[in-house]
Amino acid sequence: MASTDSKPTIDYTVRTGPGTVQVDPSTGADQTWSIILQPDGKILVGGESFQTAIGYPGSPGDESYGTRGSFTSVRLNSDGSLDSSFSQDGIALVPASLDPEDEAYYVMAVQADGKVLSAQPGLGGLKVERFNLDGTLDTTFGKGGAAALDVPISTDGMAIYATADGSVYVSARGTSQAVVFKLDSSGTPAENFGVDGTLVLNPTGYYGTGNIATVVQPDGSVLLGSWLYVGSEGPHDPGDPVYAVQRLAADGNLDTTFGVDGVVYFDTALGLDYRAAITVQADGKLIIAGESSDNTAFNVLRLNADGSFDTSFSEDGKLTIQVPQGEKNYAHSAIVQPDGKILIAGDVITRLNADGSLDTTFGSQDGQYHLDGSSEANHLIGNDTAEIIRGLGGDDVLQGAGGRDVLTGGDGADIFRFSQISDSYRTATETGSDRILDFDASQDRVDLISLGFTGLGDGHNGTLAIQANADGTRTYLKSFDADVDGQRFELAFEGNLTGQLNSNNLVFTAPTVEGTAGKDVITGSAMSEVIYGLAGNDRIDGGRGSDVIIGGAGADLLSGGDDPNLSVYGRNGINDADVFRYTAASDSYRTDSQSFVDLIVRFANNNDKIDVSALGYTGFGDGTGTTLKMIYNDDLDRTYLKDVEADAQGHRFEIALTGDWTLDLRNSDMIFAQAQEVTLVGMASEAVLG
Repeated sequence: MASTDSKPTIDYTVRTGPGTVQVDPSTGADQTWSIILQPDGKILVGGESFQTAIGYPGSPGDESYGTRGSFTSVRLNSDGSLDSSFSQDGIALVPASLDPEDEAYYVMAVQADGKVLSAQPGLGGLKVERFNLDGTLDTTFGKGGAAALDVPISTDGMAIYATADGSVYVSARGTSQAVVFKLDSSGTPAENFGVDGTLVLNPTGYYGTGNIATVVQPDGSVLLGSWLYVGSEGPHDPGDPVYAVQRLAADGNLDTTFGVDGVVYFDTALGLDYRAAITVQADGKLIIAGESSDNTAFNVLRLNADGSFDTSFSEDGKLTIQVPQGEKNYAHSAIVQPDGKILIAGDVITRLNADGSLDTTFGSQDGQYHLDGSSEANHLIGNDTAEIIRGLGGDDVLQGAGGRDVLTGGDGADIFRFSQISDSYRTATETGSDRILDFDASQDRVDLISLGFTGLGDGHNGTLAIQANADGTRTYLKSFDADVDGQRFELAFEGNLTGQLNSNNLVFTAPTVEGTAGKDVITGSAMSEVIYGLAGNDRIDGGRGSDVIIGGAGADLLSGGDDPNLSVYGRNGINDADVFRYTAASDSYRTDSQSFVDLIVRFANNNDKIDVSALGYTGFGDGTGTTLKMIYNDDLDRTYLKDVEADAQGHRFEIALTGDWTLDLRNSDMIFAQAQEVTLVGMASEAVLG
């Protein structure tokens, strides 16, 4: 679907907290590379985004699926909110041919006008390209959109950054030298920098691997940060790596007034890895943002101009900042605003005051943690903290997870999902219950399937009670029986909904969807469902949710579907896990003259399962007795699971899957019967299993 201005819709989410903003521009994997400040105070954040383009996660083979990559350009207002006047809702996906495995081979940055810069090996050295927001090369840059850089050294790490005046700096590092290039806004080498725009640096030490960060200061000196191998005989003796920052004068040689003989070596206990970002304040002080020894946090360090720690920053010059659950603990870029505030771009954009404290005027404006969807259908999954979660437009799924969350579905038929009692509960001493603000009983639903309750009742013995408070302003869905942790499930709704909550909108067991005896096309919802195709050659897509699909008789085309918000890499370990269940040998079979074989598409390895336990099959084998034989047909690119022995009706049970599963499909992807004496359903003779 296209929006009214013919731009493709962008299915994004935004997390904000005090001092932090995290924009997820797509439903795939995203990474932030750069940050730059516009003269008007607006903030441009550059990164990359990957979506599944070929195949799907969990498909067979070493290369189970392919991705389509885009550069991203996100513009924030000075308070961290999305600037809706920029591109689409503040986000531009800039088409590019990116491979997530090739991260080491290119670097990118965003300019103050939102255009994207990329550098990678090519054109006999390094190739720097500039892209317009529509993904086309900006032909006003370099030659036809690309500038060639002749690199005089053998390189390993690369870096690129842009300045507010449009200048572009590209640096590359070898084992004992580094080089910095400066291009003007048109992609032409800057004559006032080094020799024809190229400055060769002569740092100390041995750089055998790792990334590089460089900053060119107003006096022409260069700060260079990377892993430096320091052995027992000194910095030129390769040994264990430590993160180090060197300052080199405008002639490319060490400035020995900085640190120790031009170098600041950081204690390995800090956990700084080879990925770090460096920037310089107007007063000459240095900011270094990088990894920490705690993989749930990153370091921010501030040094004085001479390389000593600045004790006016976080008391000792060192600050550790926690990252949200599951996010990376390093930064690619950092800048200092004219007012001294510090912006750091990692998976999360963080803004600090000049003293190192979180700037609570950035990000969340009320001190709370927020998670917002877009106008599309989102799957919004909270962290283990109290959050305000809003679906906005689309048919959303909202999962607060831990914490006392406030949930708003917005427009659309929304599902509020609870997967464990601790998601929303009360104890004898505390209240951790979530609150739904806008439940529309005519179309919204509460997913309670995973909790084990049987239905509505008095709140005892596996039932939930419905109660309104005295003034009718709030309705509670609650259990009066505590679990082993002393927690009793409780969920609050705004308003008096006692006459509206029922078994249609409170879902305790997976809903059943049934086809007919004819040829049906069935698409499931985001709810986990049990779908029966019954007779006929059906086409069933489970849609979002963990579904049980029973095709029944006929040659059916079956797909578990997937949640687009969880594709590629999943979110918080949550994925759709579907079961393709067979209850009779006549559900999928072949005879000597006819085929009524089901075809399963998009079967996800290590996630979905095929259940043949009701038929008595106990494992893979030669297809005789109670085993299924696995055969791949190269011409059709299908894998068949088959019984080679016919029953009394001449039927041989058989299932087909798209792709070659001969090396990937294992017992763990199947639900087999236990090895004991059973009768195969639909078979005329009894088989003894051994």
